[in-house]
Amino acid sequence: MNFLSKRLSLGIFPTPIESMREVSKELGVNLFLKRDDLDEFLGSGNKVRKLEFLLYEAKNESCDVVLTAGGMQSNHCRATAYFSKRLGMDVELFLFGQSEMQGNLLIDKLLGANVHSITHEEYDHIMDVMSERANELKNSGKRPYIIPPGGSNATGLLGYAKMVEELKVWEERNTSFDYVVCATGTAGTIGGLELGKQIYEDDFKVLGINVTKINASQLEEKMKNLMKDFNTKYGTNFKLEVPKVVDGYVGQDYAVPSDEDFKVIREVALKEHVILDPVYTAKAFKGMEDLIKRGEIPQNSNVLFIHTGGTFGIFAFANQLKDYMEG
Repeated sequence: MNFLSKRLSLGIFPTPIESMREVSKELGVNLFLKRDDLDEFLGSGNKVRKLEFLLYEAKNESCDVVLTAGGMQSNHCRATAYFSKRLGMDVELFLFGQSEMQGNLLIDKLLGANVHSITHEEYDHIMDVMSERANELKNSGKRPYIIPPGGSNATGLLGYAKMVEELKVWEERNTSFDYVVCATGTAGTIGGLELGKQIYEDDFKVLGINVTKINASQLEEKMKNLMKDFNTKYGTNFKLEVPKVVDGYVGQDYAVPSDEDFKVIREVALKEHVILDPVYTAKAFKGMEDLIKRGEIPQNSNVLFIHTGGTFGIFAFANQLKDYMEG
């Protein structure tokens, strides 16, 4: 399939798959971790896979400035700023929320990204906001390329569709996965996994833990629309399969971690020496644990959890995390 080859080489792939032995014993499943936090250093996380396809498209269209949006500590925006600059393109970020100059925001600024501070209301129609700015840039002679929040569009789906190839290779040498679990916020990662299942003819069940204020049914509808867009753009006829999305783990708000999230980060760090992040992976890991405890993921299942990165963002929550440190 030709569309899978139209990508840049930005990350170090395949990423490792590691056994989480201590947590597996406690939960009664065979739990593995897909270390997509290790796919690059400054770019690290799930967005690298999407950006390989998105920024290929931007360069192919001779674009010279990239626009995207997210929260003030957005992993996606940090990765986009980093790779865009490496590829010789300017970058403009539209960020909402309050944050000190640390973590991802600090890296954005160090890289020379043009940061626009926006309100939550503006973020609700962010594609219009970015389109208006893109028109201004065009009028000044620039060639802008807009990436939606999370890199979640038809092209972005290819990132995690391609990742399923890595799982197939691993399963041929080891054990097949019954479940693949990930955080979902803009539906691009989970939608890509479902697309990849069809491309590579795998049969694991995909489960998404919702970490946003919109509900599961809205995310599922977004996935259907992304798949429709994909079929239209690439002339394919993949089924509009929608994996299960589980609500109940966003807490007070998107990007606002709870006490429970900080406890999960601390416990996983002590047991498995892996650092989860407070916005995505801690919430999703807690959701996965609860699914196992409730029997919705059966005992002795082979479960793969996708570590989607976010390590830099954890430093913005240092004051809250220190309360969970043991002497």
